[in-house]
Amino acid sequence: MNKTSKLLSLLLVLTIVFSLSVTALAADTTYSITVDGSGTVADHTFEAYQIFKGDLHAPATGEGGNTSKILSNIVWGTGVNTNAEGFAEAFPVSAAATAELLTTVEQARAFAKKIAPFLSDVHTDCSTKDGSGNYVISGLSAGYYLVKDKDNTLTGANDFYTAYLMKVVANVTATPKGEKPTLEKQIQNNNTGEWSTTGNVAFQLGDTVNFRIITSVPDVSRYPNGYTYIVHDTMTVGFTSKVTTDKTSVSIVIDNDPTDTLAGDYYTIVLNPHGDTGETSHFDITINISQAIADGKIQPGDKLYINYAAVLNEKADFYQVGQKHNTNTAQLEYSNNPNGEGTGKTPESTVNAWSLPAIIRKVDGKDNTKILNGAKFVLSRNPNLKVSEMQCDENGVPAVTTGLIALFAPAGQSSTAPYDIATADQITAGEHITYVIELGDTTIAGFGEHDYYLYETKAPNGYNLLAEPVKFTFHTSATMDLLTDPAWITLNDSTIKLTGMNFDIANNSGATLPETGGIGTTLFYVIGALLVVGAGVLLVTKKRMGKADN
Repeated sequence: MNKTSKLLSLLLVLTIVFSLSVTALAADTTYSITVDGSGTVADHTFEAYQIFKGDLHAPATGEGGNTSKILSNIVWGTGVNTNAEGFAEAFPVSAAATAELLTTVEQARAFAKKIAPFLSDVHTDCSTKDGSGNYVISGLSAGYYLVKDKDNTLTGANDFYTAYLMKVVANVTATPKGEKPTLEKQIQNNNTGEWSTTGNVAFQLGDTVNFRIITSVPDVSRYPNGYTYIVHDTMTVGFTSKVTTDKTSVSIVIDNDPTDTLAGDYYTIVLNPHGDTGETSHFDITINISQAIADGKIQPGDKLYINYAAVLNEKADFYQVGQKHNTNTAQLEYSNNPNGEGTGKTPESTVNAWSLPAIIRKVDGKDNTKILNGAKFVLSRNPNLKVSEMQCDENGVPAVTTGLIALFAPAGQSSTAPYDIATADQITAGEHITYVIELGDTTIAGFGEHDYYLYETKAPNGYNLLAEPVKFTFHTSATMDLLTDPAWITLNDSTIKLTGMNFDIANNSGATLPETGGIGTTLFYVIGALLVVGAGVLLVTKKRMGKADN
């Protein structure tokens, strides 16, 4: 067993303190070390090695606590192999003389590295948490112990190797304090500018989606040979990453201060745009944390905000409750063993970008179960357009498309549903692109959290053209989970939430006059009588005006 790697994983060394004593304690008393498990994963296995032992004493006024008790007549403990080759050369003086030199944390760390090759049998180990979630190593006689993680037990885990050199003259508790960094993934709402970790944000196809990864800067002082710090980012096929190797599309901001960025000299970017299966793309950002700290650019405890973007493309999946779509996942790989090549990984952090569909029905204003066909609409996010300025032909097709949203008809017919909102690449290709929506019972997909306006350019035969556009708006909430809760639509600023993601647009039939009888002829009689009365009044008025002139 390589004893060096066991000890060089030292995370926290408690300074060894010696003081005078006057009262000897029973030699057969044993103690325990409790390792706080709240900050560790479930699979730790801790080992305890006795480094020094001796006669335990306490002040005459009482036993006191752990700090008031001392050891005298110190000798090497059972955890040290004093017969190992090279031990005498490494430690030419006695255990007591060696212990007296350990007055600072730095000296204790140096000692820990030096004693590492000479560790002998482990005193005991513990891999099971108690009812409080802590690890308890019991049955320890008085002395100074090295308590550490068992080698090779945390490979790839979200944790770090720990070690403690501590005085055990009473029951003691150790709290792991390591260099484990953290990572959090966030996505920005394009409308509000707010950042979210939930990913309850909807985007229009073709929108730029802004992401950021927030990582913490660890203490790397125990890693003289360098520290691994790699951000792994993976996008599903619905994203087109805007990250490039020249670093112009990535900014690393220190503590979210836009005036304080980490220069590109301190990191490299490796791209894999298609992934291993072609279903994802990913990139890795390797940051030279050790050098950046050494140069004073960052310091332990800082937060790094890694900003980048992607475009929601035509391969994006559309929103369905209960299914994750268009995900972006990040994970940080970091050094977790000061004396080895081992690394740990943070838990994956994932956000979702949603794109929303709607089913729009064109119905009769009096009978909303009657679907009307033949209506033509155009789609926009501009509420101030005028149909008269679109120069539409007799089929409702506009010649002027400024301010209109282009649509892609994946069925292959550029004038029939279903429609997707077209991306820039689809518009450039120019195939199956239309600006005209033929409404009946129609599906349109690719909406974001915006206000949209449908302008009617041609009404169904026998129906009146809508004078105003129909406004509809998609909504999500930062407090909801789109995996289980539906997004909703408001129609014409109505407070009614349409959770079915569908709505109706009604047309009224044009006014007609009856041919004979009924109210129609009565109306003509009334209008005729009014005209006769009006003519009589005009004639009398003229005669009176004539007499007055005489």
